[in-house]
Amino acid sequence: MKQAVGIVVEYNPFHNGHKYHCLKAREHGDIVIAVMSGDYVQRGEPALIDRWTRAELALKNGVDIVVELPTFYSTQSAEIFARGSVGILNLMNVKKIVFGSETGDTLNLIKRAKLEEREDFKEELKRQLKEGYSYPTAYSNSLKKIDEKEELNSNDILGVEYIKALDYWKSNMEPIAIKREKSGYYSEGIEDGISSATGIRKKLYDGEEIKEVVPVTTYEVLKNALEKNQFAKLKDFYPFLRYKILLEKERLEDIQDIEIGYGNRIYEAAFICENFDTFFEKIKSKRYTLGRIQRVLIHILLGIKKDQTEKVKNKIPYIRVLGFTKDGQSYLKNLKEQEVQILTSLKNIQKKLDEDSLKLLEQNEVASKIYTMVNHYEERKIPIIIK
Repeated sequence: MKQAVGIVVEYNPFHNGHKYHCLKAREHGDIVIAVMSGDYVQRGEPALIDRWTRAELALKNGVDIVVELPTFYSTQSAEIFARGSVGILNLMNVKKIVFGSETGDTLNLIKRAKLEEREDFKEELKRQLKEGYSYPTAYSNSLKKIDEKEELNSNDILGVEYIKALDYWKSNMEPIAIKREKSGYYSEGIEDGISSATGIRKKLYDGEEIKEVVPVTTYEVLKNALEKNQFAKLKDFYPFLRYKILLEKERLEDIQDIEIGYGNRIYEAAFICENFDTFFEKIKSKRYTLGRIQRVLIHILLGIKKDQTEKVKNKIPYIRVLGFTKDGQSYLKNLKEQEVQILTSLKNIQKKLDEDSLKLLEQNEVASKIYTMVNHYEERKIPIIIK
């Protein structure tokens, strides 16, 4: 059987840096399997374009199999996002996971993961959080106190979480960090034809040209979506979000990532604010990063609760295939039966999944229906096949 290498992606949107990532991943295996966030991404936002379109772009640009990272993983903190992604790749018999990193130093990331398990680090992190620092700031401060040489950046955080997730699932998958080239994660600039997804989204919103930083296939899709005003933004969901907040005031603190008291603040802002930007200004907090606030709002919109999150942290409920190439199809046919269902169709789904897994699948599909209320697309019954 061919050796599979795994990558964790969002493709929001697919750009030249992602193509480079695919090429580097293929150096370590025969089949590239991408776990891709569905219609909502880790920063707590709807994806710019829908899951099926993004999956097709991936398959046309170097990926062999695209499986969906469901919303109850894709909109979570780095720890849960990574645990869900790695758990899926592990069940698909992936031998290596290749991920971007600011340093590209796998051994140092393994060392960092072990450092986080130390009691002095855990105690310092708790102390920092009690003082009101946001989690990234508290994490960075704690890291520097334990080891002054350590620095914090977004891709390295995820890399550490992937390594911790490998340990959690007792996986033999080998982690491989590749140095992030050119443009940084949040950079808005362009260097040698590479820009971050953040920078590309900003250029699209500002009406600037992005042809040099994305493959032709992506450019055509984005140009068409721009002409039809079909990009999804969080603010577009505010009428639905506001309705949910006002209707479910007493249940807000059951929602994932909401701390005691913050639900009241969100409710009071929603009650008086008809405009999303005004509402968002009122719920900003020094303790919450921008990404976490957005994740809270997505969790309210989609009804993702704390008790549900605890369950999916411990068990992957299903794996849904969004698309594959000819080589990817061959790999799937030869993949041994796993402890969870690998779905290429939702036909007779009640017979394939247990009750809890079925509820999670249904919730994910409802989340996509909500997405289509703002950014409509035709749902597919079978995976995309690229010959």
